[in-house]
Amino acid sequence: MKCKMILMHDLTKRYGKNTVLNHITANFYPGQIYGLVGANGCGKTTLMRCICGFSQPTTGYVVVNDCLIGNKAALKRNPDLKKAANPPYKTMADFSPSTGVIIESPGFLPNETGLRNLMLLADMSGKVDKATARKAMVTLGLGPDEKKPVGKYSLGQRQRLGFAQAFMESPDVLILDEPFNAMDKASMEEVHDLLQQFKRDGKTIILASHSATDIEKACDIVYEMENGNLNVIRDKTVN
Repeated sequence: MKCKMILMHDLTKRYGKNTVLNHITANFYPGQIYGLVGANGCGKTTLMRCICGFSQPTTGYVVVNDCLIGNKAALKRNPDLKKAANPPYKTMADFSPSTGVIIESPGFLPNETGLRNLMLLADMSGKVDKATARKAMVTLGLGPDEKKPVGKYSLGQRQRLGFAQAFMESPDVLILDEPFNAMDKASMEEVHDLLQQFKRDGKTIILASHSATDIEKACDIVYEMENGNLNVIRDKTVN
């Protein structure tokens, strides 16, 4: 039986002489919303990219739902990853399985409609039909029948479309970097409600935001990133 959690073991990421992630070990469990706070450039996005598999750690490793995140090239560079590729982590994937992601600005084809963009992504995965994509758009207050291309969307509309893309496959894990950017108050309330529903559904959610209000409202456990280190600064699960 698979253990549905995110495990980070001794995770380090260096760019030249600059250490962005410094020997981070932490576990993120289902049914919780985790917040990441810290100054610009502190490593929040780098950590999320390592969890997703978009970036490979220098040392240490990440496991998502019993799947080791890495590739053959990374195995040659990272001795910790090579050791972990033996039992108990026999399964390896380039990218985190069953994971919905918003990192940086969502990228869409500007000349296509919102629904067409979602369907192009759905066709690549083979997991979502048109009805599901339409429902995801409606849930975020977007019109699936609207003919306006994404290039003419407002920033808030593009962000909501990114959210629809992130959750339309009903992933086990959601990685959300500044997901509330450019959203109006009503849209933010809808997204907060969705996050709480996803939490009740047993999903693991990691959320980075510069807004203390968003973090306070949404998150059960909050980590601060500083000097490459990850430390708990608030935990609502502890009485």
